[in-house]
Amino acid sequence: MTTLRNVAIVGFAQLPIVARDPHRMATEMLYPVVRQALAECGVERDAIDYQVAGSTDYMDGRPFGFVAALDVMGSWPPRQDLHLEMDAAFCAYYGWLRMQTGDCDTVMVVGHGKTSEGDPNRVLNLALDPYYQAAIGLDPTSTAALQASAYMQRTGTTDADLAAIAARNRTAGARNADNQVRTASSATELAKTPWAVEPLRAAYLPPVGESATCLILAAEGKAEKLCDRPVWIHGVDHRTEMQTLGGRDLSRSAGAKLAAEKAFTMAGLQTARDADVVELYATTPAEELILCEALDLDPRAQQPVINPSGGPLCGNPLMSTGLIRLGEVFRQLAGRAGERAVPGAQRGIAHAAQGHCLQQNLVWVLGTQRRWS
Repeated sequence: MTTLRNVAIVGFAQLPIVARDPHRMATEMLYPVVRQALAECGVERDAIDYQVAGSTDYMDGRPFGFVAALDVMGSWPPRQDLHLEMDAAFCAYYGWLRMQTGDCDTVMVVGHGKTSEGDPNRVLNLALDPYYQAAIGLDPTSTAALQASAYMQRTGTTDADLAAIAARNRTAGARNADNQVRTASSATELAKTPWAVEPLRAAYLPPVGESATCLILAAEGKAEKLCDRPVWIHGVDHRTEMQTLGGRDLSRSAGAKLAAEKAFTMAGLQTARDADVVELYATTPAEELILCEALDLDPRAQQPVINPSGGPLCGNPLMSTGLIRLGEVFRQLAGRAGERAVPGAQRGIAHAAQGHCLQQNLVWVLGTQRRWS
């Protein structure tokens, strides 16, 4: 394939996920993570060429909140910037694309949103087909339950299997100080919790919280100056499926499978099992099993380690959940993961999603060495 520019993640910061931050609006939450990410790189805002923000005013708590965020990101004197109403992981993808054109050498990516000041279920209902599905009041929990039912029917997966996946994430997440849920629980305990929407129990769903995130990308030549252990992007791909739930097989994720295949080809990776660590944007145990199938991963295997951060089941700050997956793999490969570190991790995979039932999927392959010479 055509040689691409080597681009690396050189900094990442996030606020601990909370159910509600009563003392700060979204832009005030964003400021400290921007400063921290820049400080990690040892630079000020003038060193960044381009900026992309992931947020939505419906989740932000303020009309035109993305405009107020420009002050926090440092947009004066005037700079190139973009705002996407998507998880900030997709902003990182856009920034990577801009860097491949040679348009910029450094990119700041931020995600923010005050979900406690809105009603996420009502907002996310609007992402469904407006004529047949949104109109009957489906919310993310209802559609996730439909997906879980379809997967369990096709594969024979049981409630005990879902409980085991949830327990593994909860146990790993107890070591992550940034999580909203930091209590380890056994599968037996989780399987006793009441149904949210059958076949999903309350303990199989993440709390919806709020946070702010900032990630810095830099091209080869600058990355080495900004980070002692830059983490290089080896491959990435984004795929979108139909909005209408009845138009796709909910028991599988064709989009995640294709995105993974394309990203692995770009990265020269034979299989996901050759990675050391994987972070999946799975907001239910059934979603995690569907993604494992799409990426050809064994959820019971010790290698690679799946969601050592605890994953979205331990904290789901809308607009940042996907970028946190990317940031967590960066922390693992850069030696910044603390007590949740996977020893000797050299290559990782990060997955992000958007929309109901894994409608949009983004897969990254990262490594400690440059991809292209």
